[in-house]
Amino acid sequence: MGPTGVGKTDLIIELYSQIPIKIISVDSIQIYKNLNVGSGKPSNEVLKQYPHALIDFVEPTESYSTARFQKDVIHCIKDSFETNKTPVLVGGTMMYFHHLINGISKLPSVSNQIRIEVQSEFDEKGSEEMHKYLQKIDRKSSLKVHPNDSQRIKRAIEVYKATGKEFSNWQTDQKKEINEIIGQSNILQMAIKPLDRQLHRADVAKRFLNMIDEGLVEEVERILNLKEMSINSQSMKSVGYRQVCQFLDGDYGLDDMIIKAINSTRQLAKRQMTWINGWDDLTLLEKNPALPSYIKNLILKNL
Repeated sequence: MGPTGVGKTDLIIELYSQIPIKIISVDSIQIYKNLNVGSGKPSNEVLKQYPHALIDFVEPTESYSTARFQKDVIHCIKDSFETNKTPVLVGGTMMYFHHLINGISKLPSVSNQIRIEVQSEFDEKGSEEMHKYLQKIDRKSSLKVHPNDSQRIKRAIEVYKATGKEFSNWQTDQKKEINEIIGQSNILQMAIKPLDRQLHRADVAKRFLNMIDEGLVEEVERILNLKEMSINSQSMKSVGYRQVCQFLDGDYGLDDMIIKAINSTRQLAKRQMTWINGWDDLTLLEKNPALPSYIKNLILKNL
């Protein structure tokens, strides 16, 4: 795992050439078809030579949950063992990693009536105002959710309205189910951190500018023209895509969009490092030319 733009894909490709592994993507955006440029998805040529599981298999109109990821990734891990390959999970969606290792809380069901009520409030007030409401009823959850992440804000409010209990307390109190295959596996947890924070910030800006040059705006225009697609689809809520949607909607000009997207990407990288710095049983690595060989030896030692 590691923050966005740190070079995880290049590392895993080099590792693939050295030992028999199955690459399993842990990226909540690269799962979507057609979201290629803005997700930093490897090219078709790279994917053909170095196959990645859990990339490019969900329609951009669909919603995709952590629970579904867990089901899909367990299937991929089992397939790895059956084909005598070591499953290597690589990506930056920390919540996916967290729930895979620690399990997913059993949350209460919510009636359709409450879902409709909450959706009506969102339609009337917008995501940012509802995030302020979440701060009042469940401050702990609000600190973990971006004001534009309407899906997670809705879920926290729905659970509160249905039970009168904070969503964060449900997550803490409920016994979590950990899949048997994970509980019985010897798991090596590793994260790559940038060598230089300021250099990484500059790399993040350069990376997004390259995405613009490679046709990110045009990609979003094509996606939004798909049937049943809208700027409110889950796939369009991610960093980069969200700002381009707002630009296309006339909220601000191209230059402002680029600045906002770069700043949001840097904030994402900072949040990812916050996850990593607080992670238990994690080997923190600095990127260097000898890193693939070092990781290879760690894997072989623990087989």
